[in-house]
Amino acid sequence: MAVVSLGAFAQTGYYVAPGTGTGNPGGLNGDAEYPPGGGLPTGWTTLLTGPQNEMWSASQSLPFAFKFNDQDVTSYKVSANGVVTFDVASTTTPSAVNADLPNSGLPNQSVCVWGVGATATGDYVVTKTFGTTGKRQHWIQYNSCSEANIGTGWIYASIVLEQGTNNIYIVDQRYNGTAASKISVGIQIDGSTAIKVSETPAYGMKAVNDPTTADNVYYTFLPGSQPADEAGITALNLGNYISVKNAPVDIAFGVINGGTNSITSMDVEYTVDGGAAVAGKITGLNIASGAKANVSHPTKWSGVTVGSHAIAVKIVKVNGANDTKVGNNSASKTVIVFDKAVDRKILNEVFSSSTCGPCTQGNINYNNVIANKTKHSTIKYQVYWPGTGDPYCTQEVRDRTSYYGINTVPRMEVDGGWDGNAGSFSTGLYDDFQAKPAFVEITGSVSLTWKNTVTLDVTLNPLLDNASNNLKLHAVIVEGITYANKKSNGETKFEKVMKKMMTGSVGQVLTPLKKDTKVTKKIAYTFNGGYRLPTDGSAAQHINHLTENSVETWNDLAVVVFVQDATTKEVLQSETFPIALVGTEAVEQNLNLYPNPANSVFVVEAKEMGNAAVVVTDMQGKVVFNGNLNAGALSMNVADWSNGVYMVSVNGNSKNLNSKIVVRH
Repeated sequence: MAVVSLGAFAQTGYYVAPGTGTGNPGGLNGDAEYPPGGGLPTGWTTLLTGPQNEMWSASQSLPFAFKFNDQDVTSYKVSANGVVTFDVASTTTPSAVNADLPNSGLPNQSVCVWGVGATATGDYVVTKTFGTTGKRQHWIQYNSCSEANIGTGWIYASIVLEQGTNNIYIVDQRYNGTAASKISVGIQIDGSTAIKVSETPAYGMKAVNDPTTADNVYYTFLPGSQPADEAGITALNLGNYISVKNAPVDIAFGVINGGTNSITSMDVEYTVDGGAAVAGKITGLNIASGAKANVSHPTKWSGVTVGSHAIAVKIVKVNGANDTKVGNNSASKTVIVFDKAVDRKILNEVFSSSTCGPCTQGNINYNNVIANKTKHSTIKYQVYWPGTGDPYCTQEVRDRTSYYGINTVPRMEVDGGWDGNAGSFSTGLYDDFQAKPAFVEITGSVSLTWKNTVTLDVTLNPLLDNASNNLKLHAVIVEGITYANKKSNGETKFEKVMKKMMTGSVGQVLTPLKKDTKVTKKIAYTFNGGYRLPTDGSAAQHINHLTENSVETWNDLAVVVFVQDATTKEVLQSETFPIALVGTEAVEQNLNLYPNPANSVFVVEAKEMGNAAVVVTDMQGKVVFNGNLNAGALSMNVADWSNGVYMVSVNGNSKNLNSKIVVRH
């Protein structure tokens, strides 16, 4: 019986590459880890749906040519209990209880995460193919699955087949349980030969409950025997952004020793933008088998110029011998070299609802993270679920949720690059995103006229070329605090609520940006009609912006401006402009309510509104006062009013002014 454990010499058709990878192999699969219908991105096919036990799926065709143990295979079938086999004719059914490998209870030609299973309702096995022809990966994912040892919880784990290399990867993706898992992870060639990861048959999941790829680890099963002298590049240790002032630049990279001999020297080379190779020899090394190290090419990159540059690094020889495992001995990366940058103001887009219980804590956590911070812009999209949803949902909110694939709340996007629960947002994430330099400067101003027209004058100053044809300019009107959409989750006020996307939900098209060539825009939007409070978040109740609005207070608005690549979703920069009331229009627009909060008496003051009508309603829309100003002012006794928030509307002289007053005894 031949058994090979992690790090040992392989005698059969595979060996496990030393060490583990992080993220997903090759970076082809960036999909969030959610169940079908619960956030899983499109393109996945469901093979099995729990509850199932000790059964096989129908035979599935492979989407590309693949060899298992140097034999052509064209199809596979999937066990409900964590085994994928290429022996589709076998009638051997894996037990629901996993054991060590090799095992006579498994078919030949099998790949195992044995013990993970679609054994309960809400468990799935799904597949999807990523990449382009010649470099594709076929993923078979045990999705939100059960495992007998973890107590309450679930596991995500995948078996990945790679075109061209015939590599097999097993990816540890997501774990949520009250006890440790005990899984068999490896490849069974036949009943007497297996290659397995250490800890089998009690492998414990390493990933945590993170739906992104950030916490994933994977194991690489390579065809053949482990070579004596072999090195792989784990990463290029170059920043994504490099100041031209830091030239010449070290070409640094991480390596792992995949051979049996210690590495004492490496012949390496690098190219910039496909130019002539710069050769060099790194000596004085002592990297043990399976160990990792960080090294640098002996010749620095000089002649650094501003712009985007493709850096490619290759290991040519290890200990004087040719590196024959060519699949992992090279790596490339695109870096941006800049001479000017500005501080980034990150864009936090928070999806929430006043009918969502967990959203309360999500918003509390978000507010705690941003407290005393200024390098961000915030937009809250109030969605139409759960239950009756939030009254301030609009069609533009629905469009934005579709754009990001949002189907659970609380959820948030940071610069279009972090997708997660608002309750998981952290200071560390904030700082990481904010530390990234920005190469678009956004300046401008916003005004609000007495006709309720918001006018934005904005200038974009690109500090680097950006050749993307997918750039969009967005301008979003938000209200600082709203109260009227209070529903069932215990929240009484809602901050930075999206009221109107001035540029529409898809944004305004920008041509590719040229360094130091400013782009100026004037964008205006007029709120029509009067205020209406929808009863729920249904489409039938959405505000019709042609005839009405849901602005509670006109002196509490701001415009968030941001530039986004519509395809990659990356946000280049954002800025928030509080509305500035200008000239005589500021006098005409101004509606003062004081004291606020009020205990016994408060004053409504609207200069130049004469004897305009004043209507006060509670948050349910019930009229509690109806009267008129006297020479632009009115004193009102609220001693007998209930504690709460009230809407004050002043109508006259072709103007409609709205604000809020809080009564607190």
